[in-house]
Amino acid sequence: MKKVLLVLSILFLTGCSVDYNMTVTNKGEVREKFYVYVDNSKILKTSSSIDEYLDTYVTSYRKKQGNEKFSIKAKQRKNDSYFLVSRKYKTLEEYVVSNSFRSMFNSASVERNGKYTTFLTSKNAYLESIKNDDLISDAYKYESFKINIRFYNEVIDSNAAEVDKKNNIYTWYVKEDNEDSYIYFKIGPKVRYDAMLLDFVDNHLAAIITVSSIVAVILGAMSYLVIKSKKNNEV
Repeated sequence: MKKVLLVLSILFLTGCSVDYNMTVTNKGEVREKFYVYVDNSKILKTSSSIDEYLDTYVTSYRKKQGNEKFSIKAKQRKNDSYFLVSRKYKTLEEYVVSNSFRSMFNSASVERNGKYTTFLTSKNAYLESIKNDDLISDAYKYESFKINIRFYNEVIDSNAAEVDKKNNIYTWYVKEDNEDSYIYFKIGPKVRYDAMLLDFVDNHLAAIITVSSIVAVILGAMSYLVIKSKKNNEV
């Protein structure tokens, strides 16, 4: 039986939802991030402290064999908390043999024909695995998860359920009632520089806001000093 290696290791929480995000760059690199959201009320049913629970889980995850190449962090919010797990791969070929991919799909083919790349997975493996694993409690199972892929190149064709053309993000849903669901896309040589810029802003928004605030303060201070200097000269 296929063992669910990565996704399941972080899904051993009480009732959660998952957003799995990928970026396929114009250089063929793959960057994956997945967010696992947990209601704080559910955490407090098993732990007296949310911070302690998050810290304990992050430490435990990092110590697990096979997770060495993954980065994980956690954050508490007002009503829920989330874990963010991320990793980078040099190529799609490297990605399709990774633990995270194999925890969702049995296999995939990557075909390169001139300037075009075609990607096709087999049927999903995750839901098939948890249905046949008696060691997994129903409390830790879920009915679907969402896969978002942002492309730096133009997408020629795909079987995505949803498309955000502005951000060049394609979305698939792996559902319990559709075990044959799979991912297919074909990308061309044209680079979407607008999508690259939007991705940069999304990933560095906090830094951009901080730098903008500092620049605004400096410019304000300089304007004040210039105006004050002019008034003093006039006197």
